[in-house]
Amino acid sequence: MDKLVRIGKCEDIPQGEGRKFSLNGEDIGVFNLGDKILAISNLCPHLGGPLSDGLVLGEEVICPMHSRSINLITGCVKNENKSVRTYEVVLKNGEIYLKA
Repeated sequence: MDKLVRIGKCEDIPQGEGRKFSLNGEDIGVFNLGDKILAISNLCPHLGGPLSDGLVLGEEVICPMHSRSINLITGCVKNENKSVRTYEVVLKNGEIYLKA
């Protein structure tokens, strides 16, 4: 059975932006798309850029280092055979939990 780990509050992430949180020693990028909160590994698979600092466009984030586009739902890098890990998000009373 998966364990739920609280990582922060929904209000800590402005709509259309991402923030970095830590889960078991790994940096996680958590993104507020307005109607949903999504979470992926925070490191771009290209050169390790901090995805939570990237520009959010729809359901994608653009890596701030080299403009790679990563789908926040699937974790897939656009036009490349690479991906990042995605995390299941659970929202309860304004709090963000990840399944670990």
